[in-house]
Amino acid sequence: MKKINLKKINFLKKILIKLNRKFGYELIDQNNLILPTSNKDINDNLSTHNQKSISLPLGEVEIKRKVESLLIIFRSFTNENKLLSQNKKRLFEKEKKEYTLRSLNSICKNIVNLKKEINNFKIFLKIIDDNSEKKIINEMENICSKNNIDFEISILDKEKYFDKMKFKDNQRMLAHNSHIFMSKDYAVNSDYDLLYFVEDDYVHEHDALIEMIYSYQRICSQLNEEIVMCPVDYPYLYIKVDPTINLIGFKKYWRQINQSLCTYLISKSTLEKYWNYYEEMFLNNYNPYEKPLHDLYKVIKCFSPMPSLGMHLTNINSIYGLSPLKDWIKVWENNKY
Repeated sequence: MKKINLKKINFLKKILIKLNRKFGYELIDQNNLILPTSNKDINDNLSTHNQKSISLPLGEVEIKRKVESLLIIFRSFTNENKLLSQNKKRLFEKEKKEYTLRSLNSICKNIVNLKKEINNFKIFLKIIDDNSEKKIINEMENICSKNNIDFEISILDKEKYFDKMKFKDNQRMLAHNSHIFMSKDYAVNSDYDLLYFVEDDYVHEHDALIEMIYSYQRICSQLNEEIVMCPVDYPYLYIKVDPTINLIGFKKYWRQINQSLCTYLISKSTLEKYWNYYEEMFLNNYNPYEKPLHDLYKVIKCFSPMPSLGMHLTNINSIYGLSPLKDWIKVWENNKY
């Protein structure tokens, strides 16, 4: 029997690896699913921020849409235990502050994980609070500080926006719309590329921001256009049978949707370009409230993940509530503060 020269085989293997690296290809050892060109396995992150997105076995997508910074605007309101438009209790039946603080904690955890994943990525957390008690403000500060987050808390100045509203018959909605107006006003005057508007009743998976940033880059690069991303797979969007587009993102599937609520990721350029749609929303009290957003999604694509990256903490029977195929009790418990 002819003796196998292992040294020669290993030498040739090294040469092959170097050649593949030079030409930008990936090799996969089918025996153990290891990529010898990068010393990773197929469950690791094979993508490179602002350079390439790799999804096996689809291959590589060159990143044309580069992202350098993210502004997160978190709107908090803890003085009301009932839902804004419903006389119903929320999931887990806790005080409103519990949902706010767990939602904030989930965002802070995501910021920490994103900063670990992408070096020198500029992230800032802006909290706009609607008249919470001082002790709750202190708790929000503690959550951000213990996670070493760059943040700022501002108090909503409702009167500044009341006169601009095109309706006057609903004091609670006047405050709600002023809250959204202030968040958009702050964002459009910022110097951040991506903007993530978050309501305070959304608890996120620990890798939600990583998935959204990498998937945003990949999908924008594939489509060669800006998009909107909603982090929640809302059950009400499965009631009707609508045509859609399904794309592979970072670790999730993303499907095109034609509606969303008020938690979403967009670019500053999108906010500027389509400002009239957002202004139309926060200056009026439509039914449904998000009608201008739905009109916007006829001219710019909006995507949501499957399965969901976040849990909307509304009533269990609400069509806007629990997304399917997730262990939401675990997510809720993992975000104690």
